[in-house]
Amino acid sequence: MQNTYEIADAWRKAKKVVVFTGAGMSTESGLPDFRSAQGLWKQRPEALATLEALYSQPGEFYFFYQWRIAKLWEVAPNNGHTALAALQQEGYVHKLITQNVDGLHQRAGSVDAIELHGTLRTVSCIECSYTADSRTLLPDYTGWEAAYRKGTYNYGMECHCPECNSSMRPDVVLFGEALPQKAWQKAQNACSEADFFVVIGSSLAVSPANYCPQMALSNGANLLIINNEPTPFDNYAKWVIREKAGEVLDRVKDNILNL
Repeated sequence: MQNTYEIADAWRKAKKVVVFTGAGMSTESGLPDFRSAQGLWKQRPEALATLEALYSQPGEFYFFYQWRIAKLWEVAPNNGHTALAALQQEGYVHKLITQNVDGLHQRAGSVDAIELHGTLRTVSCIECSYTADSRTLLPDYTGWEAAYRKGTYNYGMECHCPECNSSMRPDVVLFGEALPQKAWQKAQNACSEADFFVVIGSSLAVSPANYCPQMALSNGANLLIINNEPTPFDNYAKWVIREKAGEVLDRVKDNILNL
């Protein structure tokens, strides 16, 4: 178990701490990995997460997102989420950037999170401006997951806009879509100003995620990586921790607030 006192001391003294989180941040909450889902999907999830799938395979598209939304609301923020929220409240997190779409940071109390890939907390009409809580997209009957497994599933009116009857969609970035421009600009601004940059639960293997630590390093930031697997930036980091993010962040938080 790595001593986190040195990390906490440097974190506490930093002027602009930017935290960047990926999928590994949420797995400790028990959020299932939709890419495996024990063979549930009839095709690769990446093929379902597209506008093309919405138009050509609406049944597969809607079940995929109904399943993900349902699982999302069954879990709760973990110690890592609550630790970051507490640190932000005390002024020790300047900006929080996340690749996650689960909204667990917000449910833990974090504010103004920059969501690079959108959110599964809301859904919107593809034609008009109607927006709603994502739970409105869930079927109003039980057993719909079992029905999908049996091949008898059908999506219903919950997937249509109550205002104009067009199709609803989750407010996430689908494959083939660009990142939200405002969110990406805010992320770039934050990273380029950071003097302490924390990566949690991200492999940093693909762009634009890996641009974020690059920009922070270019600004002379200290880099802390908390991730179970190696990343391409490990050699540039001042600290690399291979432990559960929730436990590490809990210790760091306690050290910072008690220094």
